[in-house]
Amino acid sequence: MPLNLINNLDSFIGKTEIKENIRVFINSCKKDHHSFEHSLIYGLPGTGKTTLAKIIANELQAKLRIVQGASIQKPIDVINILLSMQENEILFIDEIHAVNIKCLELFYSAMEENSLDLNIGKDYNSKLTRIKLPSFSIIAATTIYGKLPQPLIDRFGIIINLNEYDEIEIKNIILFYANKYGLILNDEDIDLICLASKGIPRITYKLIRRIYDFKLSNPKTKIRNILNKIGYVYNEFDKNDYLYLRSLIQNDDEILGIKTISQIIGIDELTISLKIEPYLLRKNYIVKTNKGRKITYEGKILFKELNKNI
Repeated sequence: MPLNLINNLDSFIGKTEIKENIRVFINSCKKDHHSFEHSLIYGLPGTGKTTLAKIIANELQAKLRIVQGASIQKPIDVINILLSMQENEILFIDEIHAVNIKCLELFYSAMEENSLDLNIGKDYNSKLTRIKLPSFSIIAATTIYGKLPQPLIDRFGIIINLNEYDEIEIKNIILFYANKYGLILNDEDIDLICLASKGIPRITYKLIRRIYDFKLSNPKTKIRNILNKIGYVYNEFDKNDYLYLRSLIQNDDEILGIKTISQIIGIDELTISLKIEPYLLRKNYIVKTNKGRKITYEGKILFKELNKNI
């Protein structure tokens, strides 16, 4: 959800239990005058991990610094970040699984003791030096929880699993954005958008924005037609879903690896593993093994429907 629309806990729609827990943690910080505890938020892309980090900073009136995990590849990257942190500042590391493993270890003492341990000098002349750091918070986000080393996970006091939203939550998000953009939607429209969202708020927002664009050009355009125009083939399934399932159907006698699928359909492996497969797996349209992917009976029935509408 865009920060300009969702900037505090009250405006964050859905995930009530998570929200209320965060509210407790924030109130504790305010009453006890301490920094927010180091936190890890993991889950599917587009579920609000970054938004939650921004909300926490807003609620605490704390400065928020955002860095991408992929940009932290050398020890000097960590040193520069930690030495420039200010009192009560929040460091948000997005996709922390992309941080170089040796760099992650430099965060350990910072998270446990607000100190940076450095080896100064070379070989036998090296000396361990400890630099005291101001009290600050790390909020990290990842879509691949399993890639994180356990010693890092153990240093997060708060761990939040933020995954897909249920139907009621998505419908409430649809109504929220529809109201912001002045869209009038009937129950059928809301059902269609809800299906197409696949439980992901970021997709919901993008759909509302595209619907708004089409409605500006022609207010009478039907929602189903708009969804078709932007790539949806049948209900919540788009052309990428179709191409993916077709690759499995055409090679039904084999179990395909992700590299092979990527080459067949021309979509990169990361997009396949993070954007296409999770929903198909949850709905039991495909199975994933150590050897590769295979379409299920339910997946074959779905493909027939997609093929009719393509």
